[in-house]
Amino acid sequence: MPGLSPSNADVILVKLAREIAMDIHPLESILKQYSIASDEWVALQRNGRFVALLSSAVEEWNSALNTHERVKLKAAAMMEEWLPELNNRLHDRDEALPAKIEGGKMLAKIAGMGERAQIEGSSGERFTVTINLGSGGQQLEFSKEVQPKVIEGEVAAASD
Repeated sequence: MPGLSPSNADVILVKLAREIAMDIHPLESILKQYSIASDEWVALQRNGRFVALLSSAVEEWNSALNTHERVKLKAAAMMEEWLPELNNRLHDRDEALPAKIEGGKMLAKIAGMGERAQIEGSSGERFTVTINLGSGGQQLEFSKEVQPKVIEGEVAAASD
C-alpha cells in the first residue's frame, strides 16, 4: 500500500482480509473504512500476498471450530445496527409503555447496568488432590469446598 511501511501495510492487509472474510458489512463500506479507492481494490485483488491473506481469513472464519464466535459476532453486529431503531422507538410517544420498558430492560442488560454480577457455577468451588499409590490402582483423594472471598474496601483518591 502506497505511503505505508511494509509492517503497517501488512497489518492493514490482515485487518482488511479479516473484515472481508467476516462478511458482516458490505464490501463498499469496508473499503471506505480503510480508505481504499476502486483502483487500489483492483490492484489488491491481484496482489498475491493479499489474496493469500484473504483466502486464509475466509477459511479460518468459516471453520466449524469458529461457529460459536462467528454467530456471536454476527449477532452483535446485527444488534448494533438495530440500536438506532430501538432508540427511536423508546422515544416515540405512540409506542406502548410495556414495549418501551422491555426495550429499556434489554438495553440495560446489554450495557451491564442494573444487574448484580453473578458468579458462574455454584457458590463455591471444589479443591481436590488425588494421589495415585502405585500400579495397584489405589488412590488417596482429599477434597474440600472452597468459598470465594470477596474483598471490599474503598479506593483512596489519587492525589495530584
